[in-house]
Amino acid sequence: MKKVTILIAARNEADNIIHCLRSVAALSYPKEHLQVLIGDDASEDETASLTTDFIKDKPHFELVHIKQLSENSKLKGKTNVLAQLTQRATGDYLFFTDADIQVPTDWIQNMLPYFKPNVGIVTGITTMQPAPLAFLAQGGSIWELLFGYCQALEWLYYLSFMRLFALFNIPITAMGNNMAVTRKAYDAVGGYESIPFSITEDYALFRAILDKGFRFVQLFDRRVLAISKPTPTLSELLIQRKRWMYGAVSIPWGQRLGVYFNGLLLPFLVVLGFFFPKITLFIIFLSYVSITAWLVGVLNWLQRPQLFIGIPFFWFYHVFINFAMLINFYLRKTTVWKGREYQ
Repeated sequence: MKKVTILIAARNEADNIIHCLRSVAALSYPKEHLQVLIGDDASEDETASLTTDFIKDKPHFELVHIKQLSENSKLKGKTNVLAQLTQRATGDYLFFTDADIQVPTDWIQNMLPYFKPNVGIVTGITTMQPAPLAFLAQGGSIWELLFGYCQALEWLYYLSFMRLFALFNIPITAMGNNMAVTRKAYDAVGGYESIPFSITEDYALFRAILDKGFRFVQLFDRRVLAISKPTPTLSELLIQRKRWMYGAVSIPWGQRLGVYFNGLLLPFLVVLGFFFPKITLFIIFLSYVSITAWLVGVLNWLQRPQLFIGIPFFWFYHVFINFAMLINFYLRKTTVWKGREYQ
């Protein structure tokens, strides 16, 4: 039986950490072969105390109080947390997830078989769990409800394309909330200590492992589907996406063109519509039908019928949010993440 270490970076996650730890505690993998390390990154809320209380009767769990390094250190934020946790890890396989994620019960058993010879990294899939329709009866806004559904669909939409590219051995990225690497691959790149700092630490590790000649696997399987909560407001979403965009504009140029195409589609359609309204309407119709049909297939494949509610609205969200993310990336001077600023 393979020894596995799960790494969870946590900073100011009092609202989420118990949901995450409950899902990890419910994993069906034998506890004697499992190590769970939670890194408290100087949380200013009750993250540490909640974690301590939850793990007191779980010897395979350990809370690690992260050492704050000097400002001159290249290890910062989440990268620093994961580097310190990995130094304590005893597993042959390192599984990464986030403190706001709930992992499926058989997560480990369904990821490990894909570590064929020379595979260094395996990535699962993640989506959001929107509020139930009863949210409206409790005074919730229809816009907030649909915003959550669209975020859930957005994750699955892009992850389905990552899977498609992976079938042709074209790497895009990995997700730090649902990925696993071999200890051999991690050590081969020298760990986070040897990787140039990036605020998108998962992409940096992914590229470093591939550069060392290891292969990758991108899954699209409901058995490894992790769940998170939608970001409640547009302003919070743009703060989050500012960080993500650093990874998006770091991918190879051939793939990066897709980022700019999506980001500039809205102004392109506005300008085109001014001169050629009929052609523009045809393009919008074709795009809407194509994206909608693709999502119907995705949800059927993953057996997520509850997300069908958001499909009629997704195209409008998709076009707007990609434009907003691109503008936000270039206009917002600093990246704020978990209460810290990064230049």
